[in-house]
Amino acid sequence: MDDKELIERIRNGDEDCFVEFVNKHKNKLVMFCYTYTKDINEAEDLSQEVFIKFYQNLRSFRFECSISTYLFRIARNLSIDYIRRKRIKQVFGLFDVLKDDFDYDKTDERIFVRKCILELPENLRTIIVLYYYIGFKESEISNILNISPKAVEGRIYRAKQKLKKELEKGEVLICKEERMN
Repeated sequence: MDDKELIERIRNGDEDCFVEFVNKHKNKLVMFCYTYTKDINEAEDLSQEVFIKFYQNLRSFRFECSISTYLFRIARNLSIDYIRRKRIKQVFGLFDVLKDDFDYDKTDERIFVRKCILELPENLRTIIVLYYYIGFKESEISNILNISPKAVEGRIYRAKQKLKKELEKGEVLICKEERMN
């Protein structure tokens, strides 16, 4: 069942459809909120708040944008509010498992990429998550973040350049470490 049909059935009181709707969107929203909170429990709480806000405003939703765009815009706003409340000066990122004493083994390449993403500035990290991990188009990201499509394009480019530079540094570290062993 597509989102539009789910929404109509939810509006008519079908609670099972709301559960289906939540299950359909929950994981991506949690992942997105986690880019702001760096705390899985807080990210899950924020994603629940997203669904509460969405449900409270369900009658006024007019399908002027996609439901995903609308949900992620709510998630972004709630996440920013969370940061303000906690007075966090820097947003950390995706994965809590990474530490400074990271082991640069070849089997850990995916973790290394995630660590590099963690080190990106928040505005670039958010773009990377939305574009590559969640799969939004540039136009959708533009709507979610309320920036121009050109700004999205530029941030994707800058993020890729920074990641490329960090990944190349990592390859040097891996090669040096292999020579030492």
